[in-house]
Amino acid sequence: MSVARRVRNLTESDYAVMVQRTMRNLLRERITKFAFVCLMLILFMGLVGPAIAPYDYSEQQRTDEGELNRYAQPSLEHPLGTNDRGEDVLSRLLVGAQTTLITGMLAGSLMLVLGLFVGVTAGYVGGRTESLLMRFVDFIYGIPFIPFAIVLITFFGAGFYTTIAIIGLVLWRFIARVIRSQVLQIKQRPYIMAAKASGASAPWIIRKHILPNIANMAALFFAMGVGLAILEQAGLSFIGVTDPFTPTWGIMIRNAHQSGRVADAWWWSYPPGIMIALTVLSLYLLGRGYEGSGGEDEVVV
Repeated sequence: MSVARRVRNLTESDYAVMVQRTMRNLLRERITKFAFVCLMLILFMGLVGPAIAPYDYSEQQRTDEGELNRYAQPSLEHPLGTNDRGEDVLSRLLVGAQTTLITGMLAGSLMLVLGLFVGVTAGYVGGRTESLLMRFVDFIYGIPFIPFAIVLITFFGAGFYTTIAIIGLVLWRFIARVIRSQVLQIKQRPYIMAAKASGASAPWIIRKHILPNIANMAALFFAMGVGLAILEQAGLSFIGVTDPFTPTWGIMIRNAHQSGRVADAWWWSYPPGIMIALTVLSLYLLGRGYEGSGGEDEVVV
């Protein structure tokens, strides 16, 4: 066992202390503190965005003469201007935050669950089970995501939850490979062998010894999965294979591109792109910071 690691016997009350220490270490760095603040603001937008939006996201704004107020520049009345249909961009950005984050959270959770299940099972059980599962992972790796998603959406329709399911059911593959390699190392440690010798069942060992020791890595992969899901959803929206009536940041970028006014109407195209980039970057920095801040302790129950 590496001398760089500290082995601790944890009671249930110790987990709260560990979480507090990890969060304190996490927020000690300026970059992770900045990412945390950004992510909290984005989550706040997702929670209350539709309630604080100044207009209905699909309401067409009109001038005093009754004409559509198209491509209006930012003003006090419309802080982010309007788009080609006269819709308020800020309202669509706030409403789109909720649907974009829901997509990321649900798809990221599905990716994590599938990746953990396959990776832990393959790494701990080994033998023929490991061989079959890893060949299945190799098969999933051979599937090109965008063409495969287009085919499935053609058959099942461009629904909101269909897109989430497709993202989650394909992009868990990288999680499974890394988790398997980590489990292969953990199961060789003396306390795992001692638990086996004492007659402990495989589910008990996985729950008590394996999962706590890969929790930090799982947190990183969850953050990466949410960010990847947001990026892939934006990509599918941009090529026009998702529901165009569900307001998301990706749909906003697609509509701005189709209008041919990306550069001219910058108040329409830039904000959703900046929000996507900021969300993904914040998730990655926090996930990486959490893994590093909590990765020095080896959990032995």
